[in-house]
Amino acid sequence: MNRYTLRGRVRTIQAQKNERDNYEARLRVEAHDEDVQYDDLIGTAFTNTRGFFEITFTDDDFRQDPGETEPAPDLYFRVFRGEELLGRTPTDADFSLVPFTQPFEQPRFFGNLALPNQDPIYRVELFELRAVPLLSESDRPPATPPAEQPVQIVDVLPSLDQIHRTGRMASVSAPASSGGDLQSIVESALGNILGHTQRTDNPKTLVATLTQTFTPRQVDGRTVYDWNPQSVSVRASDLGGGITGAQASLYHRAKTAIQDGIQLLNGLTPLKPSADRENMEATRSIIRTEMQELLAELGARGGPRILRVDNLFQLLLGDDLDSGNQRPDGQLKKLAEYFGLVRGQINTVEEEQNYSNFLTLKDYLQSLRRSWVDYKRTQDSSAGAYIGTQLVRLSQALAVVAESVQEVYRIMELFFLGPEERLSVYIDFTRAAGLESGGFPLPDGTAYLDTAQLRDSMSVEGLLNWVWRFATEEGPLLAKSGGKLGIQVVSETSDRLMVLTQATTYTPIPNAAFRREGVIRAMRDLAYQLYQVRQLAEQVKLPSGDKPDDLDFPPARFTSG
Repeated sequence: MNRYTLRGRVRTIQAQKNERDNYEARLRVEAHDEDVQYDDLIGTAFTNTRGFFEITFTDDDFRQDPGETEPAPDLYFRVFRGEELLGRTPTDADFSLVPFTQPFEQPRFFGNLALPNQDPIYRVELFELRAVPLLSESDRPPATPPAEQPVQIVDVLPSLDQIHRTGRMASVSAPASSGGDLQSIVESALGNILGHTQRTDNPKTLVATLTQTFTPRQVDGRTVYDWNPQSVSVRASDLGGGITGAQASLYHRAKTAIQDGIQLLNGLTPLKPSADRENMEATRSIIRTEMQELLAELGARGGPRILRVDNLFQLLLGDDLDSGNQRPDGQLKKLAEYFGLVRGQINTVEEEQNYSNFLTLKDYLQSLRRSWVDYKRTQDSSAGAYIGTQLVRLSQALAVVAESVQEVYRIMELFFLGPEERLSVYIDFTRAAGLESGGFPLPDGTAYLDTAQLRDSMSVEGLLNWVWRFATEEGPLLAKSGGKLGIQVVSETSDRLMVLTQATTYTPIPNAAFRREGVIRAMRDLAYQLYQVRQLAEQVKLPSGDKPDDLDFPPARFTSG
């Protein structure tokens, strides 16, 4: 029996202006074997940011019926976005299980995804098929009796007791709190309220987070603060980033519009005598809650989540963006129906003023939605991302890299690859598999062939400690004090570390613990997190005129002696 690993990609058929638009992440890809009665599900995978997926299956997966002996599956794919079926490919009855490897630029085309009576939009491409023989019970050599030749167990999982005694990693650990149990309680309470567990010894960061977490409003002549729970993605940044640029302008406008709009909403009265009070108050409460959520999202440090804001506007105003129609949709439409807010119900000046307040609330939200659409267009500006917003995202990405290093250490120690052994296990990057043929794959799906970057060797501990110091000390210091030029250095360093970490997983290292699948996967996850840091840093463009290519140094500075 064999185990097969099939690698492919889902992409759009139409040519796009931007190459990144050809792919979509988190699409669910299902591989099926078409049979006479019931089709067999061979495997499932999700696409990454470059559209790649990887499915592993065995001979038993497509020979599930009794007596089935087909040499290869009648393969076809189904692709879903969430629960939505995007289509399926035609059945390939000639599919062969002979291993093949295609260059990434030259895929082996498989088929278009199509639905009945619709033109195909996506297609599935196959790049690689690997096969590894698996020994069945009948093929395994008989076990030798212990009296003649004792069986030596080399690579085993530790017991639960050994895990507790081994503990966390010994090489790198977070500094212990100096405040005792009371300090821990205070830190935990602040973390639960503010939405993060970072230290709160920075006054500016703490005040900025408190201002964002609590929104003041006036009730009967006194100030009441509403708590807006913040998630990890909107916590204050240790790098000094915040709400700047177009987001700051949008947020300040939204703050005024939503606070005034909530006051108008609270003061609305029904024009319809038979109005249902319960439905009125329920709709009013829904709109108030969604408006508060909208303000919190627009003020999120690191930038608002576009899908989240679009959904909030859809709930409030419906799908129609700029129709020019005075009739609202969404929850505002339900509010008008339950309150009877139509001109035909107006009888007095006070009722007309009440109706005018509703129109003002509607205009606030529609105008804010148009500003949001303009804001989304600015995100594709050639000037790059705003540095304040990007510093927050970089802070989060570097923290994830540091956590990934800790995870790698933890997994290595579970397989008894301790600190001293990590210092003695060396990585010869020049022996990385694939350099002589097509290169080894990077986290973005491209092949790496630049052998000049893979010189010399380094210990496993040396590489992981470099990544740790970059994520916790060097990277944050460069980004905080160096501005855009420092972020450019962060991009270059994270790219180098990503290549070295990924190359480690393709380098033959004579150490049984390091070759375990869990260690290899943890190292590749770490490489992917470094790739994410590089992507965020690259979105910050250098100031015009300050690019290294524009600098004109006198030739005398390069002379020797």
